[in-house]
Formats: sequence, C-alpha cells, structure tokens
Amino acid sequence: MKRISLFEEFKRARMERPNAPAFLVSSGDRYLPISWRQFTDDIAIIAFIIEANVKNCAIGILGENSYEWIVAHAACLFSSAIAVPVDVNLSADEIAKRLKAVNASVLVHSSLYSEKTHDVAAMMPGLITGSFGSRKTDFFLNAARKAIELGLKTIWDADSVDVDRTSAIVFTSGTTSEPRGVELRIRGIETFCDFAADNLPMHPGDRSLMLLPLHHIFGIATTYLMLARGVALGVCPDFRRIYDAVERFRANFLFLVPALAEILASKIASHGKTAAEALGSPIDWILTGGAPQPKRTVERFGDLGVKLITGYGLTETTSLYSLTPSSGAHKPGSAGLSVGSRHPEVETAVSPEGELLIRGPNVMKGYYKMPDRTAQAIDSDGWFHTGDVGRIDEDGFVWITGRKSRTIILSSGKKIAPEELEAKLLSIPGILEAIVSGDGATREVVATVYCEMSEEEAKRAVGEMNKDLPVHMRVSRVETRSEPFPKTASGKIKLVPPDEIQTR
Repeated sequence: MKRISLFEEFKRARMERPNAPAFLVSSGDRYLPISWRQFTDDIAIIAFIIEANVKNCAIGILGENSYEWIVAHAACLFSSAIAVPVDVNLSADEIAKRLKAVNASVLVHSSLYSEKTHDVAAMMPGLITGSFGSRKTDFFLNAARKAIELGLKTIWDADSVDVDRTSAIVFTSGTTSEPRGVELRIRGIETFCDFAADNLPMHPGDRSLMLLPLHHIFGIATTYLMLARGVALGVCPDFRRIYDAVERFRANFLFLVPALAEILASKIASHGKTAAEALGSPIDWILTGGAPQPKRTVERFGDLGVKLITGYGLTETTSLYSLTPSSGAHKPGSAGLSVGSRHPEVETAVSPEGELLIRGPNVMKGYYKMPDRTAQAIDSDGWFHTGDVGRIDEDGFVWITGRKSRTIILSSGKKIAPEELEAKLLSIPGILEAIVSGDGATREVVATVYCEMSEEEAKRAVGEMNKDLPVHMRVSRVETRSEPFPKTASGKIKLVPPDEIQTR
C-alpha cells in the first residue's frame, strides 16, 4: 500500500502538472478550469496571511461547498492554524457556542452567510471575520500576493509539514448526544486516503463532484482523496439540484450520503433505463457513508447500471473503519473490508462485549478540552471504542448489528438491536424511514415509521413481518408519521426520546 502525503502530492502536482485542472467551476453553460498552479498559489496566499496575522489560531469556516472553502481549509492544514468547519444549518447562537468552545478567533464565510456571521460576531467581541471575495479580503490577498512576488517564502518552500499536530477540530453530528469537538490531524486524513485509494479506482483526469457537506469529516476526507489522486473536482453548492449538476458534469464516480443517493436514483430512473442513457455517460460507482443504505436503493442502482457501495467510519476515526472495494470481493449487507485487514498502521478488533474497536493514526487525538470524555472513548491501550456493536468475519468484512447505547435490554434479559429491526422494516415496500425504540420493563417494542401507506396498512405489513421473528423481537406497536425524520448533515436520523417523536 502506497502511503499518501497530502503536502507532497500537492507540491508534486504544482511542479509536474501545473496546468492540469484541480477544479472545474461552473460558469453559465460551461465549466472553467482552475489549474493546480492557481489552486496551490491561492492556498499559499491564504497561508501567508495566516502566518503573518493570526498564527496558531483556530479558524471557523462557514459556507456552502465552494472552491474558496477548500482553499481556506487547505491553508489551515498546511500552516499553523486549526480549521474548524461550521455547519451552515446551525443558528448563530449554536455557531458562537462552538467557536467559543474551541477558542476560535477568526471566522471566514461566504456571502450567503454574511448576516449570520454578523450575528455571531455580535456575540463574540474581538472575533475577526472575513468574507470570500469581499473588498477587505481582497486587500489582504493583494498585499500577501505582492509580498510573495517580492521573494518572501511560502509554505511550498518548506520540506514538510507536521502531520501529527491538531490541524482540524470537527464537531460530531450529535445524533444521540451533545456535539463534541474532535481533534484531528493531517495524518488521519492521509490514512483515509491510503486505504480508499487502494480500494477505489480513480485516476488523474477523472471527474467527480463535491456532493458531501464539507463541514462533515466524510466530505473533507473524500475531497482530499480525490485531489491527491488528481481527480478534477466540480462544485455543487446546492444539493437540491443534484441531478442537474451530475448530468452537466459527466462525473466518473460519486460520493454521497444515502438520502441524496435515493433522490439521484429516482431522478435518473425518470429520465432513462440506465444512468448512461439518462445522463449521457455512465457512472462507474457511487460510495455512500454516514448512514446505512437500504437494500432497495442498492438494487435500484444496480438496475440503473451503477454499482452502489458503502463505507463506515466516525468523526473520531477520520471517517474510516471499513470500505467496500469497488471491484473484487463484496459481501452485500456488510460495511465493507475493515481497514485493519489491509492497512499496516491500523488495527481493528471486537471487544468481548461485541463492540467494534480501532487504533491507529486515523484515531482522533481527543475531544477538545474534554479529558474525561476522551478517556472514556480511548482506553489505556490506545483502542478507540466506537460504540457500535458488530463483528469482523474471517475475510475482514465488518458487520454492524447496532449501536451499543441503543440496545434494548428486556426485563427477561434478552437484548434487541433496534437497527436490526429497522433494517427489516425498511425492506417492506412503502416504508421509507423507521426508528425502533423499546421499554425494557414492559417489553414493549415500538416502531415509528415514515411511509407511503395508511397506518392500518403499515400495521398489517409489520404484523406479517412479526411472524418470522422471535417472540421477544416482535414489534408490539406501530406509529406512523407524515413527514421524514429530521436528519443531520451526514444523512443520519436525529434520534430523540420516543415521547418527542411526532406522529400522525
């Protein structure tokens, strides 16, 4: 396995293929290239400003997916700064709370979020703000550009960067608990790139789109993977127009969250019998992560001539634990090959209690300023406890059966993994989303579903499902809702107490 150095790959592209497109940015009905030379020049200019004005600081980045977002993030990684990606869906109060938690002194943002940034700044006196493309920002950019032209050194004059320092703090999605700031390093992203590059075919000159939210570690890691492999990247700032973007861009492959994959499958099916027919060119494969992929979606893409594969990881593991190879061995229903079975620096294991464990350079340094929480997650031997229950088979494939914290323990002592029942519910035609909860004392198992059928029809369908289940696992109550469950940016359903789930 070739070890990838992001800094060296960027320098190599800058020197060996400076005119090759790093990005293809939409302009009217065309895509205009941004060369590797321009891309790395822009990174160097931002890094120069950081070192000259706000060295060693934490910098929040707020904005839709864009070329400027990636330039700002890369400049933080390769300088002394700490990048803090900010979820654009958060309120100004929540953004200020997170920036204060990590002692951020700078917030850069796109023009779409100028008003929200103004509100954040009002709550954080002394916060330095800058908008992509503003006059104030252009002043600093021009001054740094002139200084570099006069001969001052840039980051690309260095031999290397510190890949083990805290270079980013990414907040967890907060599906079941309060979001925590996860300290990550460049080496973690590189480890993701090592494993993914070894299992996914992508080559210089291939094309793909940034279709994952960049404030999420999966979006960040896959973006650097594609850049390191010389893939020309397109930008899709509005995920609601995913089909139009994919059709125009002619991507060779895609990375998506499951919700977007389902939307894309429906759009493709409405325009043709296959992806190649509908889009004018084939999509070789799509990798989804962030949440389980329903079997029906996998089969639907198969019918459209697209291989749908999956990966599993957490923010704390730099989005890495397992990955389905795009070719060769494949076990439907698994979360793919464990990184421990292929990567020489990473180990994966299962605890005696059935919890999936991992240790290696991709594991976080810790939760920022939360030593007790960190000690709970990473034991004295360096193993990170994922909180997910599962197994790793003899071939290295990972099978996830549930979340440790969600396990329902009945008064009889029997245990139920809600995720196992949820997967069975999602196999019922018409049921689109499902959450299973339970009361250990009363032994009641409740299914709340979002579906395209009446409540009576849903109850009958679940009743048929129950006939094939052990008595203790049978769903005793079915509730339906008229709208999808609220989700995180990665596509995971936000889990709330059962009495807060709104039904119809």
